[in-house]
Amino acid sequence: MRAGQPWKLSAVGVIVPEATFWFSSPFREWLGQRTVIVRWEGRITLREVVERLAAGHPLFRDNVTDRGLHQDSFNNQAAILLDGDFLSLDSTIPDGAQIDVFTPLAGGANVGVVRAVPRDLPGLTVSRNQC
Repeated sequence: MRAGQPWKLSAVGVIVPEATFWFSSPFREWLGQRTVIVRWEGRITLREVVERLAAGHPLFRDNVTDRGLHQDSFNNQAAILLDGDFLSLDSTIPDGAQIDVFTPLAGGANVGVVRAVPRDLPGLTVSRNQC
C-alpha cells in the first residue's frame, strides 16, 4: 500500500487493493461514467477488469467483449495506459494504479487526401527519393 493512501476494507474487513480507471469516449458513454474504481483481492489482470465491467454494463459488453476478448481485436478498440506504458489483457494491475483508457490513435482512409508537391526553398533542398 502506498504511503498516504487511504485504507480500503472488503466486506469481511480485509485490506484490498484498488485501481482507478479513467475512460474517454465512447467507453464512458457505454459505462455511464468517466471514472471507475476497481477493487479486488489477491491479483487481477486487465482481462478480468474488462470482463467485470462487461458483466455490469450491457452497452460496454456489446461493444467491447461481445465477439470475444482477444488481444489483437482489443488493440483495435482500446489503448490502455499505465504511467505511459501500454497494457495487454494479461497485464497485472498494481494497487494504487491510475489507468487511462482511450480509443487507439491511428490514421484514416486516404479518401480525398491531397499530397503536397515537394519544392526547393531557399536554403532547403527537398529529397524526391521514394521509399
